[in-house]
Amino acid sequence: MSAAPFYLSIALPVPLDKCFDYLPLKDTDMSQYQAGIRVAVPFGPRQLVGLIVDIHQSPQIDPSKLKPIQHIIDRTPTLPKDLYQLGHWLHQYYHQPLGECLHTLLPVLLRKDHPAQMATESYIQLNTSLPDLADLKRAPRQIALLEHILETQQTGHWQRALVAEGYTPAIIKGLEEKGFIHIQDRASFQPQRGEASTSALELNQEQKEALTRIRDAQGFQPFLLEGVTGSGKTEVYLQAIAPFIEQNKQVLIIVPEIGLTPQTVKRFAKRFSADIVLLHSQLTDRERLDAWLLAREHTGERAQIIIGTRSAIFTPAPNLAAIIIDEEHDHSFKQQDGIRYNGRDVAVYRAKQKNVPIILGSATPNLDSLHNALTGKYQHLRLTERAGDAEPPKLHILDIKKQPVHHGLADHLIPEIQSTLTAGHQVLVFVNRRGFAPTLYCPDCGWISECRRCDAKMTLHQKPAHLHCHHCDYKQAMPNQCPSCLSREIHPIGAGTERIENHLSNVFQNVPVIRIDRDSTQNKHAMETLLEPVRAGQPCIMVGTQMLAKGHHFPKVALVIMVNLDAGFFSADYRAMEKTAQLILQVAGRAGRERIKGKAVIQTEFADHPLLHLLSEENYHALALALLQERHEQQLPPYGFQVLLRADSTQPREAEQFLHRIKELLKWHQHNLGMSFIQTIGPLPPPMELRSGRFRSQLWIHSPHRKPLHQFLDASIQSIYEIKGFHKVRWSIDIDPIDSL
Repeated sequence: MSAAPFYLSIALPVPLDKCFDYLPLKDTDMSQYQAGIRVAVPFGPRQLVGLIVDIHQSPQIDPSKLKPIQHIIDRTPTLPKDLYQLGHWLHQYYHQPLGECLHTLLPVLLRKDHPAQMATESYIQLNTSLPDLADLKRAPRQIALLEHILETQQTGHWQRALVAEGYTPAIIKGLEEKGFIHIQDRASFQPQRGEASTSALELNQEQKEALTRIRDAQGFQPFLLEGVTGSGKTEVYLQAIAPFIEQNKQVLIIVPEIGLTPQTVKRFAKRFSADIVLLHSQLTDRERLDAWLLAREHTGERAQIIIGTRSAIFTPAPNLAAIIIDEEHDHSFKQQDGIRYNGRDVAVYRAKQKNVPIILGSATPNLDSLHNALTGKYQHLRLTERAGDAEPPKLHILDIKKQPVHHGLADHLIPEIQSTLTAGHQVLVFVNRRGFAPTLYCPDCGWISECRRCDAKMTLHQKPAHLHCHHCDYKQAMPNQCPSCLSREIHPIGAGTERIENHLSNVFQNVPVIRIDRDSTQNKHAMETLLEPVRAGQPCIMVGTQMLAKGHHFPKVALVIMVNLDAGFFSADYRAMEKTAQLILQVAGRAGRERIKGKAVIQTEFADHPLLHLLSEENYHALALALLQERHEQQLPPYGFQVLLRADSTQPREAEQFLHRIKELLKWHQHNLGMSFIQTIGPLPPPMELRSGRFRSQLWIHSPHRKPLHQFLDASIQSIYEIKGFHKVRWSIDIDPIDSL
């Protein structure tokens, strides 16, 4: 009697919450198939790359209808065991299809039929003993190449670099054949090597206590390092990981923005003689794959320090010793499409999985993290003083209700800017709006420039002149007259970074005015180039968005001015005041970071707002406790748990009808499971109902307990996938949402 056949259960990157059965290739040894190996499979008219998750003998459908895989891509599992398990956890916690979760862990090229190998290039080195130079007397170009290699005094050259300088592959090959050089294939991706040129700084008492508690940790232990801006959190990070680097172990450092990566790399490179690998969205797909593979193949000193943005938390690190999340409060750690994971929460899970300590650092902790620290889930480390002789800047509230304001800036502030520059210091003007003005307006008929595809106004840009929707990226030419009444009196309303930059450039013509926003930093290394005068310490004015608010060290900034923050005081989003307070203190923290006395001014029309005064007269910790009390009274996170179901369609009301159908299903499951404590709210329109030409709706699910909420979703989610008749509707599920955009 023949043995029962085997079938492969494959996870595919499709929005279906199931795996698919396939047949193995004919006449192949079943030992070639393991969980985690990539295979190419037919899927309708397409070929997809999937991962084997199971090998079994009980297919889900009639075996005669199953197709064989097309070919095996890997010989061994692509994902290390811990990352493979992490993919399953993402599937269980975020209730997303397993195939999409596992593929999220892979670099882009590995999601395609691409080998998991580092790119190699020809590398040229001089032979230790050179033949007789007479062998080259009739080859002047080979002589020139040999002289070039000798003159540059390097240990080796990439062949592509020599070809770019005019030496053809034939010339190089001829020199090799005569024994002067040898050529070998070498991985073209090389990590940055630290130089260890600086020593550890002297710590104050609070820093010493924090460091001692971190170093005393055994295994998994989350630390919330709450330190005021300029308190030396980075120095604590550096000294905390020093023993791990000495032991040739790996450390993972996650930062919220690409703009912070270069300065973070510099700090770590100056301290440690170790390989530093970067992972962020500005790398090419090839560079990202090579960095990922280098970290996965860590041996000894290779890839010890891994620095990256949100998705770097999925980097393999077989010898991981610690994880650091810098600016842990930052909302960019939350993925807003696809698998809507929170990088901070995934990092905590991964630290637990690897049984290593994790440090969450911030001057303005997320209220969820602060709650975990106050209830003992995290160890709470506080740094209340700035490092060295620096003093925290004093917050000043400038009421502009009766103040003259031109181009978005109060006239009262111009003399302060001038005196700061005269003293040889720098000024930072924070404007949380890019472009010239938020909208264009016709006073004759009331027309406002609105996006035809979104419930939003078109932003006016002047460099070059056009109208731009920042939500769907729709652009149109700048009108010369009102499209409604043909009046030529149309003019901009409000101020963005471009307008304030122009205004300050006209007022301070002998001082550099540097604009830092998404538009001015699109090119690679643009931000570093723009900030060169700032790093050099020369008097200048920076005008920028949130890109300047996070983690930057500007020792010469003495004055910070904040405009356009008022919307955060009265938003319907219950997290708005928390986000606004974090933003205020993060921006203010750029001033007075060394021995220069700093000042921060908030320009507002709501100077009497009680929470704003609590923030300015006490501190963020006091405000956070007040906000936590409000959350507790309303059973909002972290005292309750939320899920947000989003739906959108090109047809009005179709998304809303789809969510009504889901709500009926949820009520049935709720009754069947006896979970009357779970609430469903909606469907409701989001703040922007029409976006990118699609009509959107939302359904909120709220529970006072986390575990029953996930049990409820486990029981309900499959029935949502089975809803028929809404083929044009896209929907998603967001666990622990941080906004309702």
